Amino acid sequence: MSKSKYKQLLPAEKLGVFFSLLCAIHCLTLPFVLFAAPYLASSFAFSLTIEWILVLISFGLALLLLWQDYLKHHKPMPLYFLGFGILIKLVDTLVGMKSIEWIFGLSLGIFITLAYWFNYKHKVACTCKNQ
Repeated sequence: MSKSKYKQLLPAEKLGVFFSLLCAIHCLTLPFVLFAAPYLASSFAFSLTIEWILVLISFGLALLLLWQDYLKHHKPMPLYFLGFGILIKLVDTLVGMKSIEWIFGLSLGIFITLAYWFNYKHKVACTCKNQ
């Protein structure tokens, strides 16, 4: 991969981290907002549609970027964290308990963010000529 193409991926990675953290913050704040203002429960910001949009964007962007870097560096740790995040979302969907949903969402955001962080560490340490 040329340097110019590699530099174009950096904003996409920042966007991926942003969506992962946004997902974690969204899930962390949900119980407090619901407690303080029950009428917001049906608002657009906390709808099931917004949740799935955030999850799919986070997973899709993470998978694309982490897979590209895995093919270059052959370091699977970021993909393991992404896999744990996907597993957490599957368990959350199967359990379906609204009262603890925020724990799953926060964990999901943390695991995807850790995947990006480990991937970043691999990039910084890389001595590849084809960066």
